[in-house]
Amino acid sequence: MTKPATGGAVAHTPDGAASVMEEYHHALGDKDLGTVCRITAPAFDGGMKECRSLTPVQFGMLSADDIKKLKATRVDRAKLQSKGPDKVLVPPGAISPQIAMMAAQPKTFTMAWRGGTWVVVD
Repeated sequence: MTKPATGGAVAHTPDGAASVMEEYHHALGDKDLGTVCRITAPAFDGGMKECRSLTPVQFGMLSADDIKKLKATRVDRAKLQSKGPDKVLVPPGAISPQIAMMAAQPKTFTMAWRGGTWVVVD
């Protein structure tokens, strides 16, 4: 298992993308703005600046149960959809447990290989 937060290498594989997606959810649960935005800023039209201004609002919407679930998130690697060497789709059914906000508005995350790691681009 890769540990990108601690400086370890991230595998350029769907498994590596899944590890980064798990890291993103755990960072949401920890309200770790730096990690969340490192992974998701490419998905924001305004990049890092927009991520840093909007993500704290999302943190404020999380319940204690949401935080617990986010910290326990796992991604089912078998449900990932590889779209070539540099793109992986993570459908909502691959992520568990799901917090209420995500279950109410299911989203497929698009991850791309950029700068030696996986990031969320949509």
